[in-house]
Amino acid sequence: GSCSDGNIAVEKGVSDVHLVLNGLNLTAKETAPIVCGKETQVTIEVSADTENTLADTPQNNTDTGKTNAENAVIKCKDGSQVTLCGSGSLTVNANGKNGIKSGTTDSETAQDASLTIRELTLTINAPVNDAINAEQLLNVESGTLTLDAADDALHCDLVMNIGADGTEGPTLTIANAYEGIEAAVLNIASGSMDITCEDDCLNAGNSSLTNYDFEINISGGTIRAYTTAGDGFDSNGTMTISCGDIEVWT
Repeated sequence: GSCSDGNIAVEKGVSDVHLVLNGLNLTAKETAPIVCGKETQVTIEVSADTENTLADTPQNNTDTGKTNAENAVIKCKDGSQVTLCGSGSLTVNANGKNGIKSGTTDSETAQDASLTIRELTLTINAPVNDAINAEQLLNVESGTLTLDAADDALHCDLVMNIGADGTEGPTLTIANAYEGIEAAVLNIASGSMDITCEDDCLNAGNSSLTNYDFEINISGGTIRAYTTAGDGFDSNGTMTISCGDIEVWT
């Protein structure tokens, strides 16, 4: 169905929740259309042969002073374990801040949160900030992702895994971004990636971490990276390329 101002919220501590999107067009004006509360376990499945759209407005940003603002269209809170999957199509229009946000920025009290993406066709338009922003763990296993962002297309403060050994991995197109893919530890095992951005296409770093062993590890996949003003690949630690089909233009 369709709703011009509403949201779906999974309460704190609830596990084994399965949300099925089956031709949903949902906008939330002052909050996130979907909120997965703290310490939840949620699977969001996009039904086959359906088109679904989630959107917010500029008021879904804490800078506006709105008390219900979540700074993302899909908000996965501290300690949540969320899987976004299915063989349908999902479009996320992030007019407030981020497209998808996982975890909290409070490193002293943060619990492990994870976000896993597989199978679905996912399009994110994020003209304000990041398309996908995770704090602890981001797994992009498979699917077709098309991302357009004002800042990072894919961002994780700690560990990001793209693809897996022995799999085709995801098809990822970053049409426009300031930075393409950024994590403290970035592991790419498979997939097809076409990245166009202004600054670094791949970046291992996090300015809030000190004495950290930043890593870029590429063991497979096809990568076409084009940056207009930055580095193709930039690791503030080690970089290991053991396999893959790679072109970098800068």
